[in-house]
Amino acid sequence: MARNIVGLVATFGCLLLLVSCSKQAPTTTSATPPALVGTELDARVPTALSQLPLINSAGQHVTLGSFKGRLVVVSDLLTLCQETCAIGTASMLQAARTVDRAGLGSKVEFLSITIDPRRDDTRHLAGYQKLFGRLPNWELLTGSAADVRQLWDTLGVWRHTVSVSPPYPHDWLTGRPLTFDIQHSDDLIFIDAHEHFRFEIDGPGTVPGTADIPARIYAFMDALGHRNVTNPSPGGWSAGQVVKVLRWLLDVGAP
Repeated sequence: MARNIVGLVATFGCLLLLVSCSKQAPTTTSATPPALVGTELDARVPTALSQLPLINSAGQHVTLGSFKGRLVVVSDLLTLCQETCAIGTASMLQAARTVDRAGLGSKVEFLSITIDPRRDDTRHLAGYQKLFGRLPNWELLTGSAADVRQLWDTLGVWRHTVSVSPPYPHDWLTGRPLTFDIQHSDDLIFIDAHEHFRFEIDGPGTVPGTADIPARIYAFMDALGHRNVTNPSPGGWSAGQVVKVLRWLLDVGAP
């Protein structure tokens, strides 16, 4: 479904998996374990993308380059998504907590970046973050419409705005009717401490149940979203799979 970052890597002249790009990126990890679900990458993050201005939930200006020196996990987010985003967020945070318990939390930064800067203002991001539980290494980001569009266009994350028919769902934060939705792909993009793309997982997250999804957000989700929790589609990724990728990229071996 996604026109993903694999195309971006090819644009920068790297052949995935079969050909090493050692001149562009230092190779500090072993060969990709066969158990990893996703695509290995090897290309430098373009400077224009690294320095693109974004805004966190506290209204502070940051860039992807602000996190150089840490392994960064970028995910696309829509706080008003009723089908998949809350599940992916919950699964990613399960992985974040697992990594933190292993004493590796300071080495990894998780960035959830909106695809809907028009409605995902800092108030929505802060409220979403509070409901899921704040973590010191989890940032929710937005930005200008032009900058957010440039980010996701560059990374190849698919989005499509569609009208919603009455009766309209209502914003979980403001109560306002939602007259449109944004269909989108679900991607996790891993950037190493040297600002190189290293791995991508394409597909929805999965969770073992509703315990990690805030009640307010679960009530906002629609019937399809609830079904995605209890009966996820094949090809979805788990928190355990994310942890395996992180440990491989951190070169600390299996959990």
